[in-house]
Amino acid sequence: MYAKEKIILGRHLGVVYADLSLGGVTSGDSVHQENIFRIAMEKLLAIPGTRGVRLRILRGSPESAAIHKLIASRNLDVHFSRVKDHASLALPDTYEQLLQRFGSTTRHNFRYYRRRFEAAGHIYLESLSLDELRSAAMYLKPRCLIPSQSGSVERLLDMVATADEVLAVGLKHRSGEWLGIIGGVYRPGAGVLLLQLSNDSKFPRDSLSVVLRGYLIETLIRRGIRLLTIWGGTAPPLSRYVKYIPTLGIYLDLPSFRWRLARQLVTKVGPWLPKRLGQDAQWISPFRRR
Repeated sequence: MYAKEKIILGRHLGVVYADLSLGGVTSGDSVHQENIFRIAMEKLLAIPGTRGVRLRILRGSPESAAIHKLIASRNLDVHFSRVKDHASLALPDTYEQLLQRFGSTTRHNFRYYRRRFEAAGHIYLESLSLDELRSAAMYLKPRCLIPSQSGSVERLLDMVATADEVLAVGLKHRSGEWLGIIGGVYRPGAGVLLLQLSNDSKFPRDSLSVVLRGYLIETLIRRGIRLLTIWGGTAPPLSRYVKYIPTLGIYLDLPSFRWRLARQLVTKVGPWLPKRLGQDAQWISPFRRR
């Protein structure tokens, strides 16, 4: 089983996280997936220093069944929540058919900004190497209008690098300057968008995100792929046309007195914490911001 431990201010929190919302994180025979996952979870909880496990799991999956059996057999503090996270966009046989599904304004924007991009002599690159993707990402990171969390771009690039088949496309200005990149992975029948960066600070009126996603979608359709999954969801305009993967958020905690006390404290003070501290605190205990 593959997971990661949360570290805050250089200290190991004892909380392990695994996201199974796009498929399993276990290596083994798929026929025995439920038992493999249950045994892996039992071993993980038994490791000294483990305080809790945070999971994202598809409802009705073998892992979901394994978790319910694990909860029934052990004394654990448990919290469930519904998660609206990764989005999926079904792709038709042609790019034009997809545009016809969009509303008139969205359809106009996808066509208009694409024509303007091409008329300016800029370039779409359908296949980037990992080195090109990483270099472009480091160039574009400080030029995005939406700032990235510390280390998030590097982590997502590392995820892309581990894939059997990498999804990496980009836009370049006619002068050779990077305008945007998308990094992700290919899964059976689907492309997964993990990372997107655009040079919005210098080109704020070019809708680079719309242009790049349009090119990507057309590339996927041409390859016979019928699903685009967007890691972490999406903003307008595509948010109006996607479906969200039905996911459960599960907090499993060992019932020690000190750990319970720490979680109770975080639940009380969490709503008033600054955003960055609040994001870290959510790993300890879930709460709603005021």
